[in-house]
Amino acid sequence: MSTVHRHKNAASVTSLRSDDPERDVVRKRIAALRLHPEIGQVSRQMASSLVRRYEGNRIANRVLNDRARAIFAIMVLYLHTNPDASGTRLTAGRIIGLCQETGMCSRGRAKAMLLLMRWAGYIEPTPDLPSDADRRQRPLSPTQALLDDYTARWSDVFGSIALVDEIGVQALARIEEPEFRAGLSEALMRRFRAGWRVLDFTPPLELFAARDCGFVMLLALTLSAPEGSPFPPSGPLKIPVAALGRRFHVSRAHVLKMLRDAEAEGLLRRVSDGDGATVELQAPVRSALTDFFCAIFLLFGDAGREALARMTPKS
Repeated sequence: MSTVHRHKNAASVTSLRSDDPERDVVRKRIAALRLHPEIGQVSRQMASSLVRRYEGNRIANRVLNDRARAIFAIMVLYLHTNPDASGTRLTAGRIIGLCQETGMCSRGRAKAMLLLMRWAGYIEPTPDLPSDADRRQRPLSPTQALLDDYTARWSDVFGSIALVDEIGVQALARIEEPEFRAGLSEALMRRFRAGWRVLDFTPPLELFAARDCGFVMLLALTLSAPEGSPFPPSGPLKIPVAALGRRFHVSRAHVLKMLRDAEAEGLLRRVSDGDGATVELQAPVRSALTDFFCAIFLLFGDAGREALARMTPKS
């Protein structure tokens, strides 16, 4: 689609603690965005990109769930470009402290994630330290592999946003610039530290998000509907349970338990069981999926505007 639709309700959201009146502002903005004629298509596009970029890793899944790993990577990028009062950038101590401050994970899990990211080639010791540097702080840096990966991921997000809001087009034009990426990671992290949690607006998705690969498996199910179907789909979806488990590196029993628990919560209806299972997503989870993508688009749209506003204008 070539037409760019501007979303007119552009009030910025920066703080969303449980008693913050901004929650109602966000809910109203989500409700307004749900009315956009292309929101189903755009949500499906975003769901497809999330599933496509998923990288299953059994070890990583045991340390942090999918959503926490994504936030952890943003923390790495944020700390790398935002030194503290002493000039210290990314260190194990700073990221462990940030994880504990935000309640994302324990000290032990944060240390394990750092080890995994070093093993995967996403962070490395900072080279060419000055001779007077305090090496006890063990400065770290994101590798080009991590920068490239998140540039691609953020390009997917803003590419979807571009279909409903011009900020997506503007962000894509500068996504390769380090100044924009630094501003975006700072804007996202400021919102996270202030209490911005997408799942606060989508409670029915908590069950899936709390399971290893649960949310990405839910998205894969929605994408199994025939092309051109409404999104999220309301009709029956066939589930090859064993194949789904292999695809996302979890056991068949894990998939079945998630489906049974979701049915018990009224989130889906199973027509049959086993590898030939067929399910139908119920109204609460279908509505929550739309709200999820709307909240993501609002979060990144606001953060993108903030990052662009702070950048040096192009000559």
